Amino acid sequence: MNNARQQFSAADESFMRRALALADRAKGSTFPNPAVGAVVVDAAGRVVGEGATGVCGGPHAERRALKRAGAAAVGATMYVTLEPCSHFGRTPPCVDAIVEAGVGSVVAAVKDPNPLVNGKGLRRLRAAGVAVRTGLLAKEAALVNEDFFWAVANRRPWVALKLAMTLDGRIADCGGGSKWITSPASRQIVQDIRRRHGAIGVGFGTLAADDSKLTARCGGKTYYPARIVFASTENIPKDTYFMTHANEARTIVVVKNNKGGKRKKGIDRQGINTNRIDKRGGVEYWHTGSSGDAESINAFLDMAYAEGINSILIEGGRRVAGAFLEGGFVNKVYLFYGNKIFGDGLSGLSFSNGLTVDNPLILGGVSYQQIGDDFLATGYVKNLTL
Repeated sequence: MNNARQQFSAADESFMRRALALADRAKGSTFPNPAVGAVVVDAAGRVVGEGATGVCGGPHAERRALKRAGAAAVGATMYVTLEPCSHFGRTPPCVDAIVEAGVGSVVAAVKDPNPLVNGKGLRRLRAAGVAVRTGLLAKEAALVNEDFFWAVANRRPWVALKLAMTLDGRIADCGGGSKWITSPASRQIVQDIRRRHGAIGVGFGTLAADDSKLTARCGGKTYYPARIVFASTENIPKDTYFMTHANEARTIVVVKNNKGGKRKKGIDRQGINTNRIDKRGGVEYWHTGSSGDAESINAFLDMAYAEGINSILIEGGRRVAGAFLEGGFVNKVYLFYGNKIFGDGLSGLSFSNGLTVDNPLILGGVSYQQIGDDFLATGYVKNLTL
């Protein structure tokens, strides 16, 4: 048992798990901010206030919890899943609110990797006389915001890939039928995975074939991440849900084969050169200025980060999925396998060159989940390149 672990009691862990549950439930509503949970506990061990991060621009978890605690926050302990912010952004620093409320101690699961914070919040709390401890359930807290941590560190969006396949790796039968390869229970898990990403992307073929809504429906609530379609032209069918419901969410068409004089350069708010973004009728048209898959994806990811999109779930089709994987752009994969064998049909991935047995993509941190007769394999791409 390490020393860092010994400083926390069973009660400490219980309160932090409560804060983590708040953060997890908030995921999907806070982008581009991280999802954070905070719990305020008085000297008698009673929860007197709790809160989670709201929509971007609204109060952070700490301020919500302190508001509910009121005067009971004096001398209390706050359990928070991420280091409190110490800078002015869309809201004032949470550190100031904690000190002003008279909180006696703070237990933070992990430091905030954002260079604007990154230990400054903890130092300011200590300087103000607030006792600070860190590292409680750090692994669990980092997992909730793994996309945010990656994006901040690499200045690129976190990219996940979801595929639903038969046991022999097919996403459609010989006639093109694909509904449904996996069970309703598996498809509900997909909805929760969607909720955890700031954007969902598909290829033109998938959009045309499935008329994808690209929403997330969880627990009776519908989430509207940014929706993205990758295409070679701007000509997306006008009668698709993607186009007719463009007002529901940020709606983006990424055009890679741009030859029509749209390649005007601009400077985004991050100072990165990007190609022109046109907005018409509630739809954004992003021109990457390249017909090559890797170059186009590279440009797209730079544009997405500059536009405040820090996590993206790719759901196919197989060429888009293959291009992201083969190019080394995918961080995490969710591979759902339905208990079916087609023997032929459409394979789940299509690489332009293919890989060899000596140099395949390797997954790390692999886990498996049985879902009735289906199963889900989750892992991280170990040989990811930037």
